[in-house]
Amino acid sequence: MKSFALLSFCGLLALSACDFAPPRITPDPEDSDVIGPGIEPAPPATTPEQLMDNLARAMRTRDKDLYESLLDKDFLFTEDNCLGEVEYFNNLEEELEIMGGSRDGSQPGIFDIYRNFSYTFDLTRRSQELGSDYPENFPNDPNGHPDEDWEVFYGRVQMLMLDENGNGFRVDQFMAYKLRLDPEDSLWKIVRWENDALAGDCGGAGKRLANVFSWAALKQQVAP
Repeated sequence: MKSFALLSFCGLLALSACDFAPPRITPDPEDSDVIGPGIEPAPPATTPEQLMDNLARAMRTRDKDLYESLLDKDFLFTEDNCLGEVEYFNNLEEELEIMGGSRDGSQPGIFDIYRNFSYTFDLTRRSQELGSDYPENFPNDPNGHPDEDWEVFYGRVQMLMLDENGNGFRVDQFMAYKLRLDPEDSLWKIVRWENDALAGDCGGAGKRLANVFSWAALKQQVAP
């Protein structure tokens, strides 16, 4: 598997001089994950649109519980290279450790490390993966869902993560979210999170943005 060499922004730019740093998104009482008094809980993800709204809220507020509630038990994250080959992947438990830290508290996650978290998703295309087009080609085929239609949101995701010292990373990447309706609770869940390769990753495939890293590269850096 390809290893990613990550650099802090401050290795390339002095972030103290960067005007793009967002204001603190969450209150600061000693690393509390509490959003604050009077904030209503996120509505249940009874529609795909509500799930996408809840995802944005979970990312921006670093809400571990909300984030976990949005992921399907068969969740998979993948990122391709420019040849369309899967370069990196993780399952549900690995995702929860990467984002929220280990359950025993010994390893911090992305939500712990980066205190300021900016996240935007600009929809480019919405479609469906019809179950009739995705039969199970072999037992437990992870891509087969013959009895379910999945909703697909594809678009550009931009994230800026800064730690308490102003060091961090920027992500600017096209991503696809595939959602399924969980029959147990009638809520929509993210069953697949699939990332495109960054432009320029295969040499000459396009100009890669300076100081921008793939989401998989950052996850791999934090993964226990």
